[in-house]
Amino acid sequence: MLLALENAIANLLQRELPSLFTGAGAASATFSVDTWDFDRLSADPVAGQPGPEDAVDELAFDPAAAAGPYALTRPPYPGPKRVYLRATSGELVALASAEVLWNPANPAAFSIQPLATRDLTGFDHLHVMYGVVAAATRLKTLHKLTLQIAGADAGSSEKAFALALAVLVLNRDALLRDGGFAWTAGGYQAEGAVKTLKFSAGAVPAPTSRTLLLEAEVDLRLERLLAEDEGKPIVRILSSGRTPGSKPVDIDPAIQA
Repeated sequence: MLLALENAIANLLQRELPSLFTGAGAASATFSVDTWDFDRLSADPVAGQPGPEDAVDELAFDPAAAAGPYALTRPPYPGPKRVYLRATSGELVALASAEVLWNPANPAAFSIQPLATRDLTGFDHLHVMYGVVAAATRLKTLHKLTLQIAGADAGSSEKAFALALAVLVLNRDALLRDGGFAWTAGGYQAEGAVKTLKFSAGAVPAPTSRTLLLEAEVDLRLERLLAEDEGKPIVRILSSGRTPGSKPVDIDPAIQA
C-alpha cells in the first residue's frame, strides 16, 4: 500500500538530483518488500451504519479545454461541493461557486467556467470534495520498507545516498501528500493517507550500495457506497387499516439507512 509513496520518492530524486539519478551511469533507487502491522487500536474495525461520509475526486484537467464536462465518480449526497484547481506541485486554489456549473439534471455532472482573470497555468487536476452516503470504517497501518541506493562505485554511492537523504528530509511534506491514494471499484472505496514518514536506520550492505529504513504510518478509510435501492427517501408511510394520505414525508436517507 506504499506504491504511491515509493513512486513519489523515486520521482522526487530524479527531479531534484537529475545529474545523479538520470542518464547513463545513474544511481538507482529501489525498494524492498513492504511489510506492515495493523495498529492494535484499529485492528478489528467495525463498520458504522450508512451515513454521510467525505469523498474526494482527483479529475484530470486540461487548461486548454477547461470547461469539461466533468463527472464525479460517486453519487453525491445533497450538500455543498468544493472544487479546487490542483497544480503539479500540489498547490490547491479554490474555484468560486460562479465558476462551477452543476448540471441540474445530473448532480454528479458539472462544467467549469473560469473567470477571465483566472490564470490556469500549471494546473493539471480538479480536486473535488463532496459528501456521499456510505458505510465506512477506518484502519491504521504501520509500515516498514527499505530504500536501497546503488552507484557505480563506493564514492558515487556515498554521494548519491547523502544527497538523496537531504532531498527526502527537506521535502517530507510533499512526500506525505503525494504518497496518498484512492481506489474505487464495485461500490467500494479504499482511501489512504500517509500521516508520518520517519527515517529510522541505515546500513552499508555492499561497497556500492547504501540502505535506508523508512517507517510510515498510513490511515485507511474503507467505504461501501449504498446501492441504488438503498437510502432512497421515504415519501409515504402506510398504516394498517387506514387509507393512504397525501401528506408528503421527507426523511434524510442517511437516517433511514
